[in-house]
Amino acid sequence: MNKKMDMMAKLSHEIRTPLNSIIGLNRIISDNLNDSGKVEDCSKKIAVASDYLLAIVNNLLDMEQFSSGKASLNETDFSLTQLLNFLSVVFEESAKEDEIELSFTTSNLPEFVFGDKERLRRVLSNLLSNAIRYNKKYGHVDFIVENLGLSNGAYKIRFTVSDDGIGMSEEKVKNIFVPYSDLDTPDSDVIYGVGMGLSVASNIVKEMGGTINVSSAEGTGSTFWFEISLKVSEAFEGVADLEEKKELEGKTILIADDDSINCSIICHLLESFGCKVEATSNGKDAVALFSASEPNHYDAILLDIRMPEMDGLEACRRIRALGGEGSYCYEALEIPIIAITANVMDSDIEKSREAGMNAHLSKPIDPDELYTVLAASIAR
Repeated sequence: MNKKMDMMAKLSHEIRTPLNSIIGLNRIISDNLNDSGKVEDCSKKIAVASDYLLAIVNNLLDMEQFSSGKASLNETDFSLTQLLNFLSVVFEESAKEDEIELSFTTSNLPEFVFGDKERLRRVLSNLLSNAIRYNKKYGHVDFIVENLGLSNGAYKIRFTVSDDGIGMSEEKVKNIFVPYSDLDTPDSDVIYGVGMGLSVASNIVKEMGGTINVSSAEGTGSTFWFEISLKVSEAFEGVADLEEKKELEGKTILIADDDSINCSIICHLLESFGCKVEATSNGKDAVALFSASEPNHYDAILLDIRMPEMDGLEACRRIRALGGEGSYCYEALEIPIIAITANVMDSDIEKSREAGMNAHLSKPIDPDELYTVLAASIAR
């Protein structure tokens, strides 16, 4: 019982810390709307705190799935360089807050690969977050990603995160990947968290066919590294340079989401890509709008899963059914339909696929991932 209470207490601390930052920084923005510099600075800090809070939620979900044996990889085509650039920008901002220098080095990396982007991001986020959190003032973190070669249709990629921070004792290194191992840390040693991140990261890397290695010494820092194979991507042959973000200009996207705030955010992102957007609040209306539209009017459809009247899964099934045997609506079978949802478990992703969806994007939506998935789906 005591260990459970310790876990809840530390978990509460881990969640409330970034939540307090987000609430407080939002108040500062409200009080300084005319100070563009302060607003921009607070916005960056909110992004860092939000990513940290999201990492805690993801770790909890992954821990549950791995402990129940229900975890599986959700492999898709994605931009590896885009993912790494995103992580370097986010964690450079976090490192600056603690007066730590972060260096990011890559070697001969492929632009696009096929693998589980979301879980790879979680592994790297856990390693980078720890390297910064357990460092010293004016410390240094090295983030190195190397392409070790191509074999049997897959790239061998090595990821290394090292720091010159507080390091760990031999005893702690032995248990570093054990779930909730930090619960045994004395309360006075407040630097440690719950002990989920590295356990989750280790399980993910094992699922990907690799092993996380660690070398550490107290007072001198730690180095974590692992190697995994990422398959060659064949989905982006018709996609232009994603950094230019011109591939979606003029495309018409239908979106159905019953949450008005989430819907407005996604509409804003799509419009920033140059898309034309038509939005509705439930799956039934989405089916009706698609059915009544002129051929090739829509280039893609984004559906929330949980909606009133008709959910996204049923809406997808009904749209696909419009192109069934004896029908001339071939577009119903070919148009990209993508889930945009807070349902993030592996079983949810499988349900989306079974319903006929082309991809499954988890909320909060990553703008780069939204763009990449849409561009690749429409180009096929």
